[in-house]
Amino acid sequence: MIIGLANIIPGVSGGTMAVVFGVFDRLIASISNIRKEFKKSILFLLPIGLGAGVAILLLSQGLKWLLDHYYMATNLFFIGVIVGSIPMIFGKAVEGGFKIRNLIPFVVTFAMMIGMMFLSPEGEQVIARSLDVLTFIKLLVFSAIAAISMIIPGLSGSFVMLLLGTYNTVITAIAELNIVMLIPVVIGVAFGILFGSKLINWLIMRFPQATYFAILGFVIGSIPTIFGKISAAQAYRGGWELVIGILVGVIGVLISFVFSSETLKERLFKKKEHKEV
Repeated sequence: MIIGLANIIPGVSGGTMAVVFGVFDRLIASISNIRKEFKKSILFLLPIGLGAGVAILLLSQGLKWLLDHYYMATNLFFIGVIVGSIPMIFGKAVEGGFKIRNLIPFVVTFAMMIGMMFLSPEGEQVIARSLDVLTFIKLLVFSAIAAISMIIPGLSGSFVMLLLGTYNTVITAIAELNIVMLIPVVIGVAFGILFGSKLINWLIMRFPQATYFAILGFVIGSIPTIFGKISAAQAYRGGWELVIGILVGVIGVLISFVFSSETLKERLFKKKEHKEV
C-alpha cells in the first residue's frame, strides 16, 4: 500500500519504497521471470499489486488531504524514509569489493535527478475525459514511459507523467472511475513494468555494483528534488508544521532503517533456522 501511495506523489518513488521494505530485487525478478516461474511470481506479486491498487483507489483522497493541509510534513516523512534506506543500498553497492569506476553511474544518475529539479510542467494541463485514437496512443506511450520510471528507485513515475502532461488526466480518470480512459493507461503501465523489470534484472545480474551505485544516485538525488518541491510550494502554516515535519521525518528514517537493514521475513527465517539447529 505504501508503494502504491508513493507512486501517486509527484517526486516520490515507489521503487524506493520497494527497496526500503526489502522487496525490490525479488519484485523485479518476479516480474521479469513471470513466464518461467508463473505460479511463484504470481503468489509474490498478488499481495503487492492488490495493496498498491487498494491504496491508489481508496487512500488517494486521504493523501491529497495531507498534501493540501500538511504538505511539508508529508514530504519530510518520505524524505526520512528515503534517508533511512541509504545505508542498505550502499551496503549492496559495495558487496564483493569496491571498484572506483562504478562511481560513474552514481554521478550520472545523481546529476540526472538534480537536473530534474529545474524541470516543471509548463502551463495548465488539459484534462481529457473522452478517448480518441490520438489520446489512446498518447496515454499508452506516456504511461509506459512513466511505468519504467516508476520501478527505478529515486525516479517518480507520477512526476514523469506531470512532465509529459498526462498526470491530471490519469488522476481524474482514477477519481471518477472512468474505465475507458484507464484502459490505455493499464496496458501502457503493464508493458512498461514488464520491459523495465527485464532490463533492471539483466543489469543487476550482469553489473550488480554499477547498477546499485546508479540506484544510489537516483535515491540520494531525489532528496534535494523533494526539498525543491517543498520550497517552491511554500505550503506550510508556520513553525508547528516544521516541528511536526522534523518529527515524522525522524520516524520515517527509523521505520526505513529497521525494514531496510534486515527484512522481517529474513529475521523470521533466521530465528527458525536457529531453533532447528
